[in-house]
Amino acid sequence: MMIKKREMKRLLESEEEQEKDNLAEQIASSCYHQFNLLSSRGKPSLNEWTHLAAFVCVDEKNHIDVLSLGTGTKCLGGDKNERGTQGCLLHDSHAEVIARRSLMRLFYDEIIHENNSILIKQQDDEKEVKKFVLNKSLRLYLFVSYPPCGSAAYLSDPVKRPKFEHKSLNSSDEEEQLYLKPGKGFQTTSLSCTNKINRWIYQGLEGSLLNQFINSPIKLSGLIIETTADLSSVFKDISIKSVKNSFEYGPSSERLRPCAMSMAWWQGVDIIYPVVTVDGYPLGQVKKLRHRQQYASPIAKCSFFRLYHQLMKNRLPSTITYAQAKALSSNSLREEFMTKHPEWIQTDQDIFYSFTLHCSSSKST
Repeated sequence: MMIKKREMKRLLESEEEQEKDNLAEQIASSCYHQFNLLSSRGKPSLNEWTHLAAFVCVDEKNHIDVLSLGTGTKCLGGDKNERGTQGCLLHDSHAEVIARRSLMRLFYDEIIHENNSILIKQQDDEKEVKKFVLNKSLRLYLFVSYPPCGSAAYLSDPVKRPKFEHKSLNSSDEEEQLYLKPGKGFQTTSLSCTNKINRWIYQGLEGSLLNQFINSPIKLSGLIIETTADLSSVFKDISIKSVKNSFEYGPSSERLRPCAMSMAWWQGVDIIYPVVTVDGYPLGQVKKLRHRQQYASPIAKCSFFRLYHQLMKNRLPSTITYAQAKALSSNSLREEFMTKHPEWIQTDQDIFYSFTLHCSSSKST
């Protein structure tokens, strides 16, 4: 009798794992399908490759909905002249970061229009800031078409070592290795996507500005990565599934050169007009406009800051800086994370976060 019960338990567990595997493959296919729907502007040419990342939600019936996606492999150097100080440029254009910023833009749209679809309104008092929570019927997943740069990439391919491997910031006996991303010119100050994803897993996806409108951190339910390696030792605090379904535009014997452009899309953006950037600014933008907030990408810091002001409805002075606004966040998990990772590189707020919102950029995009 006991043997039959154990066999039944193993059978049920096997069926459950198979169902999860099938869902992971379906999520990968859905992300590739959504990318293929986008116009060709910003996509790699025949000899170029890129990486894809996407955030998807899955409801109680396992219906899959792609919320946002991003492509890209580039990162700006740490010099202030290269990065700019007005919040106009995208410093990190790796696919995972672009996909997350696109998701954050979708969250802003959800809150502003009170769609009550992904984020549900919890408070309706005109005197108070509106508060939202993630729809309880939804599970959020991050899909990546390749092992994220940093420890995950190294574990997946220890022979072909990542270019940033020698940029380790801590000793080998630390629980999590911190790596800087490679970049042209000045050394970047952007930590690897493996590091950043682990931070999102711990403290939530929404960031310090959006956190002020959300009751509890928005957490991932799982990671789905196209790889043959076991990455559970890298992403320890979350369910992770590997998929075999490969990305058509990924590195191959025909696609030898990384694409310089990044693409961003989120629900509500026309598939004909995805947001395309190169070197952190909108594709085709003339040089004299690159550091003007009104011409920045809709997922740049200054664009999010404008939406933040819109949601605050004059509750804050117009002279408040981006750094001061971020400091109003009450996410205790962020403080816990930084305490556990004292070597984590933090952006110099006096240089890069001291900007205010210019009046000329107060119009909505």
